[in-house]
Amino acid sequence: MRVAIKATEEAIIRLLKAGHPLPGEVVDRKEETRLPVFQSVEAVPVKHYGFEGTGRIVVARGRRDVWFVDIKRKDGKLTLKEGESFLDMRDKLQQRYPGQKVTGWLVTTADIDPQARTAIAEKQCFATACAAKR
Repeated sequence: MRVAIKATEEAIIRLLKAGHPLPGEVVDRKEETRLPVFQSVEAVPVKHYGFEGTGRIVVARGRRDVWFVDIKRKDGKLTLKEGESFLDMRDKLQQRYPGQKVTGWLVTTADIDPQARTAIAEKQCFATACAAKR
């Protein structure tokens, strides 16, 4: 099954609710990634979690797992600084949900700097570059 990742909240919500495994090439891994079963999947303003900005993230909550998806629609390259900002968000969400494992997934329409990609992978998070805009 081929999965095309679109950088829209609606597409990500549908994908997470469906629960199909994510192919390795989509999330920059050797093997496919099985998704947990989520009880709720919704787009939430970042201010709801105490972050600055006007953007939104998709938060998927299960019994043992919390996933959040940060969608970056931009041209050019996603920098190491932006990757570190994404990881800071993951760390703060982990503090908010101490009994659950928080996994972050960065979906962007841009290329990802190799250093940023490495930093994200080291924290056991996922990154998808060059996602479709629509």
